[in-house]
Amino acid sequence: MKIGIVGSEAAKFTSESEASARELIRKIILDPEVTEVCSGDCHLGGIDQWAREECEKIGKPFTGYPPKVHEWERGYKPRNLQIAESDVVHCITVDRLPNDYRGMRFAYCYHCHKTDHIKSGGCWTMHQAKQGVLHVVKN
Repeated sequence: MKIGIVGSEAAKFTSESEASARELIRKIILDPEVTEVCSGDCHLGGIDQWAREECEKIGKPFTGYPPKVHEWERGYKPRNLQIAESDVVHCITVDRLPNDYRGMRFAYCYHCHKTDHIKSGGCWTMHQAKQGVLHVVKN
């Protein structure tokens, strides 16, 4: 079974929530049914990079799909749709942003209109998949 692991960039996690996210990634990829993992190779680090690192630690095959360009229509959208072709897509994000986060803030995730997690492009990708699983880590 090929799975996609997507989610938030590194700056949206604290050191504690990063540790929780990595533990969750390990649990997901250690499932014996998982034969391959893919992610988006985000240049901002975070879930994409941690998924790669955790796969390398245990020898699980990993495919990174970097965007061809850093813009939606020709870069992120086609890349995210590639990931969404996985059997299952796991989106890992946080419940709230760290106090020192300097990027854009939204009152809710506009991809699913929920307030239990921050806005994440991974949420959009998860909703494009045949089967998606949302994981919200406490920040």
